[in-house]
Amino acid sequence: MFRTYIALVGAATFSLGLAIVPPAWAEQEVEVARDSRGRVYTADMDSRRFYTNGHGVTQVDFMLSTRGDDYWHRATASCDPYDVKSEYYGWSWSGKRSYPADTIAGAIVRAVCHD
Repeated sequence: MFRTYIALVGAATFSLGLAIVPPAWAEQEVEVARDSRGRVYTADMDSRRFYTNGHGVTQVDFMLSTRGDDYWHRATASCDPYDVKSEYYGWSWSGKRSYPADTIAGAIVRAVCHD
């Protein structure tokens, strides 16, 4: 009897706690690119962390997803030249070239590099 009461009180407290805690989502989820197959890439603009690498290039760590994907994936953008890498998406640095704005990588990088 005592265990049942504690279990019920514990379950009620747990349920109440779940009702109060806000769900985890990106408040500033922004559509940054759309590919030819209609896949929409979104960036969590709240997750951006700007820094300067050892070569003096501004880079941004951020979270990237596609519409319909329940998870965020780590990515890094280089702001000059415009480049992006993400292990999840299989993207690596292209080298010293800069992606044009009308490419998926170029659109993503320009969106996250600018406020």
